[in-house]
Amino acid sequence: MKIAFYKDTFANNRGADIAVKNLSAGLVERGHLVTLFTKPEFDEKVKGDYDVILSAGTNEIQDLANVPNLPPVVQQFHTDVTYPFRHPLKRWLRHLRIKKALKFATRIQVLVSAHMTKLQRLLRGVTAQDISVIGNWSTFEAHSENEQGLASQKVILYPGALNKDKNQALLVKAFAKVAKEFPEWQVHIYGKGKDRDVQALKHLIARYNLSERVLLKGYADLARPYAECAFVAFPSKTEGFPLTIIDAAMFSKPTVMIHDWIGCGVVTTEKAFATSLRKLMAEEDYRTKLGAEAKAYCLCHYSREKILSLWEEALAKALNGMPINTHGNS
Repeated sequence: MKIAFYKDTFANNRGADIAVKNLSAGLVERGHLVTLFTKPEFDEKVKGDYDVILSAGTNEIQDLANVPNLPPVVQQFHTDVTYPFRHPLKRWLRHLRIKKALKFATRIQVLVSAHMTKLQRLLRGVTAQDISVIGNWSTFEAHSENEQGLASQKVILYPGALNKDKNQALLVKAFAKVAKEFPEWQVHIYGKGKDRDVQALKHLIARYNLSERVLLKGYADLARPYAECAFVAFPSKTEGFPLTIIDAAMFSKPTVMIHDWIGCGVVTTEKAFATSLRKLMAEEDYRTKLGAEAKAYCLCHYSREKILSLWEEALAKALNGMPINTHGNS
């Protein structure tokens, strides 16, 4: 199959950038012909000889929707499908353009099943048959040394961007409630963010007198932190598909979160987050059991070969299907 990926830029090398590159490389290995182009190359390459085009975001699908006579287009969502539609009163014209463009797609790919329902509420007339639920795979390999090569430390790991939507404040506040009971434990937060968000988090940590126990580690290769930590905390409110959970599972580490993002881990509430931390911190056998279960689940449902096979199935359906809505209709 001749496949084109369109993404406006790869400037940030964030999760969506990595996911597109990984998927492209995986499909090439399976014998497909793949062309990847960005915004500066759009006019030159959009009319190439392709069987199907993949749009990697909502800006991208708007660009593609303005070009007549394209092959089937598959729209990808790399996060919560409602994320581009925040602040509707301020940005309603853009929202209308996105909704109109999304109906131009032949198929839409979301990352978790919960997003299908959200998408159907956003786009009237879109059915479950128009949507494929496909996740991503971890770039970490499930080798035994990941699990046993390094002793587990009394560390709660948080990996990810630093901002309000990722909700690190909840983790800090919850840890503050139990910190005195577990004086040897620390929280290690890995990631980057805008200076105002980083400073706000530092002020919160200082307010709870946790500056020596909640450490901002910046950006780093996370293989060793995953191997050494006791478990992973993921308090995000908006993240659509936290690869964090699958990465942790590859090291047989459980994850505590406030949404059941992918079907494994400890799912709790914001109010009970501290209680869940306490239980994981106190019971090593519990952590070991949950970590083993998470690894088995992710190896079954989010293996590289599984994801690539689901993508091939979705692309074949797009190639043989009709658009959700005809080009140019609202």
